[in-house]
Amino acid sequence: MRNHFKYFIMSLLLTSCVSVELPGNKMTSAKGVEFQDPGGSYDSIKAKNADKTWQSKKSGNTISYLSECGNTADPSLQSIESDSLSALSNLEILKTETTTFNGRGARQTIAAGTVDGVPVALALLVFKKNGCNYTLSYGGLEKQFNSELSIFEDFKKNFKAP
Repeated sequence: MRNHFKYFIMSLLLTSCVSVELPGNKMTSAKGVEFQDPGGSYDSIKAKNADKTWQSKKSGNTISYLSECGNTADPSLQSIESDSLSALSNLEILKTETTTFNGRGARQTIAAGTVDGVPVALALLVFKKNGCNYTLSYGGLEKQFNSELSIFEDFKKNFKAP
């Protein structure tokens, strides 16, 4: 039962990335993205709203990335971030910073909140490159969040957008 609950929470967090397609606007995933699987206790899982997702057998935490290309609306980094955080109730931004990632302006945020009353935490990195929007995310139950945050940091170091 506990694992089912973890999967439920993670599916809510993963589906929080919302794409808005305007008429005649064909969204696609980026081609040529380079990354290294998180490895360790992380296994690849299927998720509808991400290009690639991995989940830890140990903690239930997830790492994922989403790329969206062809969005003529050109949302701001704050807007992309807000869409990703929208699944959290009682949202508290713990840390946010503007930085550079893959040679582009980026926004990194760590947030806490609840999903159906359960405390969770989420780390995001959002950036735009060559007509695509990218969201790299790491999330899990708040009490286990810090246990594998370094794995997400390593994942980000090895992520290259074309």
